[in-house]
Amino acid sequence: MVNIRKFVVATGLILFILNGLSQKVSTAEAVPPSIVGEYGVAIDAVTGEILYNKNAHSKAYPASMTKVLTATILDERLEDGEKLTVSRHAAQQECLCFGLTEGEMISKQDAMKALLLLSANDVAVAIAENVAGSEAGFAELMNQTVKQWGLKNTHFVTANGLHHPSHYTTPYDMALITKEAIAHPNVLKVLSTQTTQIRTSRQEKTIHTLLHNMPYAIAGKPGFTDAAQHTLVEYLKKGDKEVISVVMKTDKRSKYSDIQTMANYSFDYLQALSAR
Repeated sequence: MVNIRKFVVATGLILFILNGLSQKVSTAEAVPPSIVGEYGVAIDAVTGEILYNKNAHSKAYPASMTKVLTATILDERLEDGEKLTVSRHAAQQECLCFGLTEGEMISKQDAMKALLLLSANDVAVAIAENVAGSEAGFAELMNQTVKQWGLKNTHFVTANGLHHPSHYTTPYDMALITKEAIAHPNVLKVLSTQTTQIRTSRQEKTIHTLLHNMPYAIAGKPGFTDAAQHTLVEYLKKGDKEVISVVMKTDKRSKYSDIQTMANYSFDYLQALSAR
């Protein structure tokens, strides 16, 4: 009888341990899934906690993801409805461009649309000059802003993200920049837009983007330069779970799947935590 009791207790203890181990494995995979990109991160968009990490604190070139910060500073520094005037220097930027001409005027909101949806480099320079007087002055403002947010591995030189060896960030810093950006309703609205019209004092264009066709994607901004390769930041939401996912130095086809891989892993992890 004593031996039977010992057997029952031992068996129960083993089952209890195995059940606990099973719960731990289901809560988060032992080995996170791989991505093509050289650098990647996914964070909880509410708390900032890192949920997925592949060289998340390593410095890399952001390309046009830079414009997320440019738009945020624009929103903070200019009043809604305020007009920007285009200089000759802004109109002569390396494109992608909206096609601005010297003396043309564009509203703050339309400038933000052209900046984020068309990734217009001429508009980025016009914003820099109208907000801070010059590109150099705007870069100083960008670096002051990220420093105030506690970011230590970011240094920006341009408002548009065109390549410069001293213009860099990390996936984690870029995710935190986006976390700050989506707290601005004007910026989030534009980042989430798929079809819109942009008007200036001289022209009007209708813009279409398919960026947010991924499952759970709410808002995002891609980028590309030869040095940076393809980059992408996305804000995604599944139920009450919110994730910001960033990939850097990936290829054109993989940037979306990389983002989705990191986001799905993160959503599963958050869901498992909430189910405990």
